[in-house]
This record gives sequence, structure tokens and C-alpha cells, in this order.
Amino acid sequence: MTQETENAASRAEATGTVSVRATPLRLSVNDSIEDAASRILLAALDQFTANAAIFAQAETIESVHQMRVALRRLRAALGLFRSALVGAALTTAAARAKTIASALGPARDGDVFLEMLDSGPGAMTEAAPILSTLRAAVQRHRDAGYETARETLRNEATTVFVDDLRHAVTTRDWHAAPDAETAGSARDFAKTTLARLRKRVLRKSRHLATRTAEERHAARIALKKARYAAEFFENLFEHRRAARDFIHRLAELQDALGADNDLAAATV
Repeated sequence: MTQETENAASRAEATGTVSVRATPLRLSVNDSIEDAASRILLAALDQFTANAAIFAQAETIESVHQMRVALRRLRAALGLFRSALVGAALTTAAARAKTIASALGPARDGDVFLEMLDSGPGAMTEAAPILSTLRAAVQRHRDAGYETARETLRNEATTVFVDDLRHAVTTRDWHAAPDAETAGSARDFAKTTLARLRKRVLRKSRHLATRTAEERHAARIALKKARYAAEFFENLFEHRRAARDFIHRLAELQDALGADNDLAAATV
């Protein structure tokens, strides 16, 4: 655990915080692609480890959620920089992050479903008896998910994932594209990347209302990647208000599609 992670976890414990959210990145217009990648990857890794520390202390719902958010941001970043930075350590980290995120999935799914039940049908004064049976079944699923989460976070493989990726980033254990080390190259990279992701979002979102659940999920993933990229690179551009508005709109669309995906998953 880095000093940043320890500080975040300590602040969370002292203030009763139930999770550590992603903080704004402070990239510079003079940053190279390697500089930007290093800061983005370490920020996501620190968010994951800080929430893992909170989970170990209190097993809060939000710490599970934010661990998964951190891993999604990490995987998104690894995908974004794949064209500029290539290395076995990064490929391995992406696979390990996916495995850990999948292991945390049932815990998060159980939390979301319970919240849906309790705030929806469960909030009715005279809820149908079958809801109690359903809730008990979901609670068992959720409890099993939390046990899997505990085992995953205690597993040496998770520690190896964190240590190996941190070492790879700090030593820049990768093969960089010719311009990846050039001062200021991060801004041009961001422009190209954001333009590409915007086109993908528009393509995936066309005629969205008539798409299948799987196609809407694909559109949501495209939105999520575009949003994360916009958040990563926001500090590199002058028109911050426009950038924040763009990010906010992406988040709203992502949330709407997320609710649709949760409903589809709950009815399977």
C-alpha cells in the first residue's frame, strides 16, 4: 500500500467515510503520453487499494462499488493506451483486473438488487409475502458474494496484481510508441482518442430505443469508456466548463442505460 493509499484509508476511517471515490487528475499540457498513462493508472490503482482497505475494516456497500469502479477505470485506461504502450506486464494486469472485478460482481449485484427491492416493492406497507422469500434468496446470494469478495481480496494473487502493476508503471516496463516520450504528446493523444470514442458512442447509440438489451449494453460500455477518457484528459484542455458538461451528459446517459441493464439482469 502506497503512502497515498494509506492516507486515503486513514482519512476515510477518521471521517467515517464508506468509500474513496476517484479524484480529479492533475495532468499537464507538457505531459508525455507516458506521463499521463502513469498518473492515470496509479490513480486508479490507489483508488482500488484504498477501498480494499476500507472493505477489510467495515465491508461497506460503497467500498465494493468503488473497488469495481477503480478496476473499470484501470481497464479502460489500459485499453486507451494500448496503441502507445505495449508490454506483457500491462496485458497481464488487464487480465488480472478483469478477474478481480468479476469476483466482486456478485457482491455488487446483490447490493443493487436488495436496494431495488427495498426501495420499490419492499417499501409498500402491505408487500406480498413472496417478496420476503425473494429478498431472503437475494440476501443469500449477496452474502455468498461478499464471502467471495473477502477471499479474493485476501488472496495472494490480488496482492501480486497490485504490486506487479505498480512496479511496471513506476519503472515504465513497456515498449513505447515513438512519440510517447515526447513532452506534450499526451494532449494530441487525448484529442485523437476522444474523437474516436465519440464516433463509437454515436455509432453504438443509433436507434437506441429499438435495440436489444445486449446492444444497449454495448452502447453503455462505449459511453462509459468515453466518459472515463474525458475525465482522464479533462485537465489538458482549456474549455473546462464545456468538458464538465460533456462528462455530465455522458454520465446521465450511462446511468440511464445502467438502470436498464440492472432491470434486464434482474429479470433473467
